[in-house]
Amino acid sequence: MRTRKLRTRILISFFSVIMVFAISVAVFGYYVIENDIIKREQDKVKNDLNSAREMYHEEGEKLKDVVRFTALRFFIKDAIVNNDNERLKKDLEEIRKAESLNILTLTNKNGQVIVRSRNPSVSGDNQAQDELVSKVMSDKKIIAGTVIVPTEKLLKEGTELAERAYIKFIPTAKAKPSRETEQTSGMMIKAAAPVFGYDGSFIGVLYGGNLLNRNYKIVDKVKETVYQGSKYKGKDVGTVTIFQGDLRISTNVKAKDGTRAVGTRVSEEVNEQVLVKGLPWIGRAFVVTAWYKTAYEPIRNIDGEIIGILYVGILEQPFVDMARSTFFVFLAMAFIATLLAGALALVLAGAISRPLKRMLTATNRLSEGNLGYKIDAKTGTSELNVLATSFNEMSSRLSEREQSLIISKERLAALNETYLDLVGFVSHELKGTLATINMNAMSVRDGLFGPINSRQKQALESATRVLGYLMETVKKFLDLSRIEKGELKLNKAEVRLREDVFDGCLETFAGEMAEKQMEVNNNIQPEFRVNGDLDLLLIVANNLVGNAVKYGFEKGKIVLSSEDLGDKVQIEIYNDSRPIGEEDRGRLFKRFSRLSVPQDKKVKGTGLGLFITKEIIAKHGGDIWVEPRENGNSFIFQIQKGF
Repeated sequence: MRTRKLRTRILISFFSVIMVFAISVAVFGYYVIENDIIKREQDKVKNDLNSAREMYHEEGEKLKDVVRFTALRFFIKDAIVNNDNERLKKDLEEIRKAESLNILTLTNKNGQVIVRSRNPSVSGDNQAQDELVSKVMSDKKIIAGTVIVPTEKLLKEGTELAERAYIKFIPTAKAKPSRETEQTSGMMIKAAAPVFGYDGSFIGVLYGGNLLNRNYKIVDKVKETVYQGSKYKGKDVGTVTIFQGDLRISTNVKAKDGTRAVGTRVSEEVNEQVLVKGLPWIGRAFVVTAWYKTAYEPIRNIDGEIIGILYVGILEQPFVDMARSTFFVFLAMAFIATLLAGALALVLAGAISRPLKRMLTATNRLSEGNLGYKIDAKTGTSELNVLATSFNEMSSRLSEREQSLIISKERLAALNETYLDLVGFVSHELKGTLATINMNAMSVRDGLFGPINSRQKQALESATRVLGYLMETVKKFLDLSRIEKGELKLNKAEVRLREDVFDGCLETFAGEMAEKQMEVNNNIQPEFRVNGDLDLLLIVANNLVGNAVKYGFEKGKIVLSSEDLGDKVQIEIYNDSRPIGEEDRGRLFKRFSRLSVPQDKKVKGTGLGLFITKEIIAKHGGDIWVEPRENGNSFIFQIQKGF
């Protein structure tokens, strides 16, 4: 690395921070633009497409309601039964005009037209090929949907409809090449309902519809509702289009001459995505005269076939201008901040570099172990004077503390070694002595040296219990001494957890369990084996089962269970007892720690058993914890199988 003066490095550091700040502001600005403004525009066009779809479907539902309620009218049933076609023509025409429908036609039960309200002179033709009428005749249920109506059928409903449906293709950039030059069929929202006689028999079908070609009701309604007619620099902010195939048949997109762009076609890319693959298309697109954020989705007939496209678009220019303005604001902020920070960096670098250089030298001396090193506290700056004085004081105290720590460490090491040796020596000496006393006391108690009276036996019972407790305590102190001195070594061999460890443990405590009338269930799987130290695992079992007996309720349960965890074995020892609280669980496995429970004060203990148990399990690569249950506690440990 190139060596530079401290002042130069401070300036470089300041300018690095300034550049990071400036870049961060620019990146943040880009993030705001990309993920807020642009994303907001994309989200809006998706929502607008949802609104357009709902309004489009709403037209079909309205038409369905008109046809449904008209089919229920009595005059239709009467007229069909009585062959009163004149009345039908008159009444249906009135309903058609009142409901603003393009067609309203009645057929008999065989699908033959009885009356066309719009073109009553044409009748008698068979309508079985009309998919809606055919489906109603089959299912006897009302149905609505979008259909393609051939020109010959439009002519039968009225020449005006056929003329409206006729659209000549207008050459459109990026559209899919096509040999067709004109569209003669029409796309219609249509609904059909069954007509039933008074006796419930099926007597005919009533269907109505509105031609979408050059019908701007839906697209203008969506535009007014969603975009409220907003304009930006003379252009509509939002546009809506209905396509028949890839041809615009109803739109408020404007051509260059200001007229509606009916006859223009969708791009080949959108055609492939929506009409061929049947998937929505959302993205940026050039729509006739301007760039828009657009959303397209297929329009399907009642058989699920794609017959057209529903489109909404939002003018891109307002969002582009907003994004550009926002980005320039962020750039201006970054530039001004850079200038101010640069000027401040020049001033501060000169004021800080000289005393900091001395401070840096002193710090290096201190880090090299030269404790007590001092510097000149007169820097010309009050804050740096205080810093230099504090540094000198710190250096002196560190030197003093280092000497004190060295002495204290040596003393503690000697005291700890003495303590551990004393614990080991005393425990070892007491172990043999107590065993001899206990054996003699038990021999006298059991009458091996002659008969004794009941009071003497009772006293000896008490003595042997106390001696047993003392022997157990001595064993735990011996184990503690081994752990503290790091002498806890593992003599590993194959150990069967149930047969070698817990079966013998349960026999050891069988008398105490019987005295407390406790129920014991040993559910440890016989096949579970580990590679461990049998003697140490017996200590674990004795501590855990012994605690379960000591702290368990009279007539309570002790349940031992196991679980195979793959490379580990889990053992759980449960006993009915008072559930252990969260605060007590935190200190349960610490040395010399016993829970202060009034009802358990009669139970003696050293507070070492669980500490020793945890250390032994840790040596076996495992862990132990306690989980309180509803009526007791479960001590759970896991150890490595080891093979």
